[in-house]
Amino acid sequence: MGSPPSRLLPADLTPFIGRREEAADVRRLLESSRLLTLTGPGGIGKTRLALHTARTKHRAFPGGVWSVDLSTLTDPSLLPQTVSAAMGLPDVSSTSRTEALIDYLSDRQGLLLLDNCEHLVDSCAQLARALLRASESLRILTTSRQPLGVEGEQIFQVPPFTVPLETSAVAPAEALLRYESVSLFVSRAQAVFPGFRLDAGNGPLVARLCRDLEGIPLAIELAAVRMRSLSVEEIVARLDDRFQLLTIGHRGRETRQTSLTAMVEWSYDLLDPLDRTLWTRLTVFTGGFDLAAAEAVCCDGELPAESLLDRLHNLVERSIVIRDDRRYRMLETLRQFGRARLAGSGELEATRARHRDWCRALAARATTGWAESEQRHWSRRLEAERHNIRAAIEYCLTTPEEAIKGLYLAADLWPFWLVHAVSEGRRHVERLLAALPRGAEADAAKVRGLWLAGWLAFYQGDIAAAHRHGDESAALAERLGDDLSRAYATYVRGLAAACDHDYPGAKALLSAAREHYDRAGDRPGHWLVTADLAGVLGVLGEIDAGVALCGPAIEQCAGRGARWNQSYLQWILADLRRLQGDLDEATRLLKEILEINRDFDDPTVIGACLESLSWVASGREDADSAAWLLGAAHATWGKAGISLLQYAAWGEAHADACAYARASLGEAAFDETYQRGEHMTPATAIDHVLKKKASPHDSPARTHIDELTPRELEIAKLVSEGLTNKRIAQRLVIAQRTAEGHVERILRKLGCTSRAQVAAWWISHSGGPGTRSAAG
Repeated sequence: MGSPPSRLLPADLTPFIGRREEAADVRRLLESSRLLTLTGPGGIGKTRLALHTARTKHRAFPGGVWSVDLSTLTDPSLLPQTVSAAMGLPDVSSTSRTEALIDYLSDRQGLLLLDNCEHLVDSCAQLARALLRASESLRILTTSRQPLGVEGEQIFQVPPFTVPLETSAVAPAEALLRYESVSLFVSRAQAVFPGFRLDAGNGPLVARLCRDLEGIPLAIELAAVRMRSLSVEEIVARLDDRFQLLTIGHRGRETRQTSLTAMVEWSYDLLDPLDRTLWTRLTVFTGGFDLAAAEAVCCDGELPAESLLDRLHNLVERSIVIRDDRRYRMLETLRQFGRARLAGSGELEATRARHRDWCRALAARATTGWAESEQRHWSRRLEAERHNIRAAIEYCLTTPEEAIKGLYLAADLWPFWLVHAVSEGRRHVERLLAALPRGAEADAAKVRGLWLAGWLAFYQGDIAAAHRHGDESAALAERLGDDLSRAYATYVRGLAAACDHDYPGAKALLSAAREHYDRAGDRPGHWLVTADLAGVLGVLGEIDAGVALCGPAIEQCAGRGARWNQSYLQWILADLRRLQGDLDEATRLLKEILEINRDFDDPTVIGACLESLSWVASGREDADSAAWLLGAAHATWGKAGISLLQYAAWGEAHADACAYARASLGEAAFDETYQRGEHMTPATAIDHVLKKKASPHDSPARTHIDELTPRELEIAKLVSEGLTNKRIAQRLVIAQRTAEGHVERILRKLGCTSRAQVAAWWISHSGGPGTRSAAG
């Protein structure tokens, strides 16, 4: 009998798309590691990448390259026989199959690919260990939804395909095709519907489809099959029910590869009952969670807190949950599957209620921390939990009784709404107010909702609503004897009065609000109303009195580390200095505020500083600077749905600056310079003000490239290559904490919420297909 064949690899039936960087990484790792496991959730493309690697590396293994598909094997004891048969070894020896494999492979420089090991992990680990100990020249490449756990094993997490950002959806078809997910969909769609072409009409829909399916190759291929009978628009419209939609695959594939449900059920069935319970309960989180949150929401008598860490580790190891630095998340496809199982178990409502309670506790801690030196921490923490906050509020809208709890949650989050989400906050609060029942218990929550709705309406320029909510809240606060709500309601009424040119009335109301805040012991509220009272005093000509108010309050904020409140006070003080004619001091204060707000990214304060700097530039007769600063301020406020120019004194200063710059530059030059400012992102505008960039005349339209430092650009590229923060730190020889800080700033500057989006951004701006992010 002749020797068994030395290269047994199945041929590809469809073109291999993308994975250039991953393929290079896997080849490199295979040179340095004797056991390499490709991990990742089902349908992510582990098998395809492993086979591609084996084909491209076969010359490096003269002893043979073999692929063994274990997906249909159910008896672990038959693993050695299955491997032997796949390698073409005759079954005639009296020795065990494992010994026969060892004898055959012991002196061969070969590559053995064990595909789909997750249901046979222990047996695969034992066999791999035995073979590797017997042969120093053997390499083993495995694919599995979890690692084998063998000493010396190198793990490579296979990421999803790159997907277009929302901002890339309007890109030309050629640009969209640079994204692997789009290229895959188009290729597979044309196979079943040859007339399909990517164009300007369907490009945004294909981009959305790939984004909604999170770049999972199998899901995208299943969606493409639907092109036989549905348009792209019809497929996208049905993605909310993806498990019903993506059910028709190609005949001849393994059953678990022919539908999305079968793919995910395979992972679900491999888990023990408590791991399944944790999976389903974690689905109430959106946008990620940390360990403490998982303990608070998921643990009970059935799932004790002391077992959570091990259970969560199991889900991470099996590619159900993805770890992103200090947080965890789940692919939306896996989340939807688990959510359906949670609903079927009858636990959905109770788990959502615990999630709501966790959000309320988080908001209460944030309110306390905002009064101390933790404003920067809580600003970032609440921004990270934005999606969870939304989910909790949506739950609170399910019944009138829940709406009461929702208003307490929303009121405690007032710093978050002011800094990050004025429009969204107002929308939530007004929906909760409309859902409230009648009664004394509801009134205690209603009074808080009313003053918050009025406050946010003021920031949006809706003065009529600010008056209405402020007056109703003040009346209700008086009846309830609620000092804190009385303070906020009076504050809102004072702001509205100032917008109506009733400066004496505004002074009286803001002074009263200040006294209410003092009695209630609310420092952040006291600092805010002090700033606005000082601004009104300036309009009334009492500039020295306004300056005198600001000084001690700024010192208190600086002493307590309340940087956001400090920046708000300094903005008012800067305008008072401008009115006094001290333009140098006004400029210094405004620049300091912009530096502070790098930590907060508050569009209200950033836009206000840029606007105020335009007034200072006008005072210096610098028409060019006045024009681009006006444009930058307008863009910053406009993106956030904010307007403060309804405040009469500020509106007049704005009109004067516009008139001066327009008259000095001429209509055409003014419009061009103003639009140049509009095209800047806030971070770019700040850099120009702080002299960290060249003249705005040299700046391209908004691309974000010029916002990142050279080091940040370098790290963005490494993120796009799938490197974790730990690996980035090792590559650049920096501390892991330093790498984490760089990644956080990149996410903030680019307006991204995930590493996958950073990878997609890198592709669209680096001039080539680029790389993609890791799934974990």
